[in-house]
Amino acid sequence: MCPPGPHAFILVIGIDVPFTEKNRRSVEEHVGLFGQKIWEHTIVVFTRGESLEGESIEQHVESEEEALKWVREKCGNRCHMFNMDSTEGCNEVNKLLEQIDILAKTRNSCFELDEKILREVEEKRNTYRERAQQRLQKVQIQREILQKYDVRLSELKILLLGWLFSGKTSAKNTILRRVKHTKRTRTCQSERTSGEVSGRRVSVVDTPGWWKYLPAKCTPEWVKTELQRGLTLHSKTPHAILLAVPADTTFSEEQRKITEDNMKMFGDDIWRHTMVLFTSGDLLGDTTIEEHIEGEGEPLRWLVEKCGNRYHVQSWYDKEDEVMTLLRKIEEMMADLCLFRPEPESQKFIDKKTTENVIDLPNEMVQFLDQKWQKMDSELEKKIVTICSEFTTKLKGSMDNPGTIFRDDHSSSEETSGEGTCSPRPSESKLPIKKSLINAATGIEDQEPASEKPAGQMERMKEMLEREWGRREFGVTQRFQHQISELKEFGSEADVHDLNRSYRKVVRWMNRESSGIASDLPVDDLHTEEMGVNE
Repeated sequence: MCPPGPHAFILVIGIDVPFTEKNRRSVEEHVGLFGQKIWEHTIVVFTRGESLEGESIEQHVESEEEALKWVREKCGNRCHMFNMDSTEGCNEVNKLLEQIDILAKTRNSCFELDEKILREVEEKRNTYRERAQQRLQKVQIQREILQKYDVRLSELKILLLGWLFSGKTSAKNTILRRVKHTKRTRTCQSERTSGEVSGRRVSVVDTPGWWKYLPAKCTPEWVKTELQRGLTLHSKTPHAILLAVPADTTFSEEQRKITEDNMKMFGDDIWRHTMVLFTSGDLLGDTTIEEHIEGEGEPLRWLVEKCGNRYHVQSWYDKEDEVMTLLRKIEEMMADLCLFRPEPESQKFIDKKTTENVIDLPNEMVQFLDQKWQKMDSELEKKIVTICSEFTTKLKGSMDNPGTIFRDDHSSSEETSGEGTCSPRPSESKLPIKKSLINAATGIEDQEPASEKPAGQMERMKEMLEREWGRREFGVTQRFQHQISELKEFGSEADVHDLNRSYRKVVRWMNRESSGIASDLPVDDLHTEEMGVNE
């Protein structure tokens, strides 16, 4: 889009969070898509420089791990820093433009992408577009046939499934036109909520989510129990099952296996009654959902085909006619299907053949991981709410419920009880915290000569848990941004600035401490240096 090619590439790195070896590999792989010559045309721009609090960028880079030094050296030590607190915004921009001028004169040419790469990219785009058009035509033909049956139901009963933080609760609120109801914590029990949508009764059952990165073997028993209970909540079985998949995240073979294995508890027949619900559809931009399905790869295409090519994309602010489109799709699915019936009690938890090829975990380990997550999550929520309440109180004086943006609304509905709280969930057993379990959870090698699990498996478990917690961290930062938007509407610029600084500090704190999943245990039981916990 800038022929004959850009004079410079700007690689943006925020310095308010640690830059790890994983980040370095990610940068190397993504930037490397343009070929190795791109590094000669790249300048590193560090943002959020105000978080350094007087420290120079050189001092910051030297104090960081080798990963950040590698990136700077790879770009020929060309770097620049932006400080949002600085009053010299124009001067900083001019200095950056001077660097770009010097780079362009030194290279004496623009960056030119390899023609082979250009052709490959264009061929892929054309292939995806053709497949997307074919998929859309197939869906349209399928819907036209089913619409002839004109199935109209006085009440629609929907069950929502998906991994943790996949947007199930937001989808429920959008379907029931409850956009102002913001639930931000984990759903801990199956909850049925009903309402009237365009003159018809709609009931939606929200359920706890399974892990996105941890195998189905790690799904806690209380989650499985609640998922099964959601099928027949209030003695009403669902007309349709919506499998929530965020449209703004990767769906790899790993997610396909985990999803398939978690769905096995319902029996093979469940796929005939399931539709893929793509949440966060507003983040797709100009990309159609069909192009997203084709471009994402075989795992996502498998999932859509497994659900009979039934799918719907949903945005947070869907209008009523878009919600009605979803409801019509459900009725069309019902046109040639009977009501979904769960398997007999005796067959519910049969240990079916699994596609998993991962760590064999004891039940104690599964419960331990779940307990540690719940503890971290609870402590994180409390700290965030406390910080926000300080600023909201400063803005609006005494508040009856400070920090509500981070808590569930406790509004009651005629068929919902205990919504927005984890108190009704099944009690967890108090397990003895064995050193072997701590080691397995954190990746620290067992000191005993005969370890039950290879060290590589321990490391893999730790990495999967860290990935899960990283998604939680991202969700919290989004909430901060939502709170900042609220302040921009009701508060002053100074208040917004203060909350921005608070936001950056909390993110730094989270990155330092979130890896220590057993940090509440005695220090003697943990190798804190290996864990990276700043005691």
